[in-house]
Amino acid sequence: MCLFFYTASAQGADTTKPQTKKVSYSSRPAKKAMLYAAICPGLGQIYNKKYWKLPILYAGLGTAIYFIAFNQHYYNYYTNQLNAVNANPNSSIYNASELSSIINYYHNDRDLSIIITAGIYLISIVDANVDAQLNGFNVSDDISVKFTPSLLPNPLTGSIAITPGFTLTKRF
Repeated sequence: MCLFFYTASAQGADTTKPQTKKVSYSSRPAKKAMLYAAICPGLGQIYNKKYWKLPILYAGLGTAIYFIAFNQHYYNYYTNQLNAVNANPNSSIYNASELSSIINYYHNDRDLSIIITAGIYLISIVDANVDAQLNGFNVSDDISVKFTPSLLPNPLTGSIAITPGFTLTKRF
């Protein structure tokens, strides 16, 4: 804080203040992209013209939905087996406790697949929003570091004495 106040008072009425540039935002509103992605997965990416993300998104969603259906099928199958074992104990190679643990396994995997599907869906919404916000971001080839000599007040002694220093300026 002391450095900030010393620097601010040393500059005084100097007109060499850095000029701020207006940031040009994207012509595509981020809220609209996020709304499109929430309505239909991938629509926000299409709105942002990032077509290469669609196969990744749909592969992830398709795989997760496949595992939901797979685990639900076996959950139903072993639930029917458990009902048959309860009616006739000699109708299956598994006993009731083994079938219960198998049912719990497929139930947990199905629930995990649902959570993963929801996560992929939410990530697609966030991706559409962030991509729309960063669409108009200016990326320049000028990434340079410039050393310039400067005079800074001495914060250790509390005096107004000026000590030499360097200012590091990075351009992105």
